Amino acid sequence: MINYQLYVSFDGSQSVTKTVTGSNHVLSIPFDPDNTDYQEYLEWVAEGNTPDPAE
Repeated sequence: MINYQLYVSFDGSQSVTKTVTGSNHVLSIPFDPDNTDYQEYLEWVAEGNTPDPAE
């Protein structure tokens, strides 16, 4: 299972983090339309999913 969470860095820039259940890997994905991980995230949202809010 994949979990996405919004993230706001100390400088105010936004990104989303992706965590795969059962994995210790956390990937930070910038809001960049050319980024394939970001494209995958947008497809996930288009399917009706919602990321966890930023902490």
